[in-house]
Amino acid sequence: MEWSFDSPGGAVTVRREGDQAICQAIRASDGSGFYKAWLHGAGKRFLLGTLIPEGGALRLRRALPVAQLERRGVWPPVGAEILPAEPAGENRPPAGWNWVDCPGRLMRDPVAASAGRRLTRALLRRGEEGFELAFPLDPAAPFPLEPLFCLCRLERIERAWYLLFSFSARGCPELPHSGGIFGETKRES
Repeated sequence: MEWSFDSPGGAVTVRREGDQAICQAIRASDGSGFYKAWLHGAGKRFLLGTLIPEGGALRLRRALPVAQLERRGVWPPVGAEILPAEPAGENRPPAGWNWVDCPGRLMRDPVAASAGRRLTRALLRRGEEGFELAFPLDPAAPFPLEPLFCLCRLERIERAWYLLFSFSARGCPELPHSGGIFGETKRES
């Protein structure tokens, strides 16, 4: 059995051979730095590794036990992507926030949870009344929680813009309001 996933500028293929998964990724070498390949399962993602220059392109080839990928929740694969590797320190969350993988698992509302299943990562901030999820603003990417479009607010966190969603302690979406679940937020004039 074989799966093939297109990613901007490249592709990832996964082929099962016995009890091994042969994972390959290829991307054009554009000279802009390192890239990493990620394998996606039902609500989980797994780092396959860093692509290295070979034959005028960036490539990765790796054999992994299918059992390991099953334990990590990415077998059978439902997607894959090739993303720029983040420079050291760039992956640190802003003050007061933490990174959370598979943010859809925090949502209890069926519509929100269904939309959240495809999301792999978000910033999370918890408060006494609930929590907030923040997704980096990327006009070229699909909207992160489309059914909750009207409940979103745009906010600058440190040096970047994010789409913020508020949830109750039970994981249900909440209307955006000036105070949020964390009190009054500073607005720039």
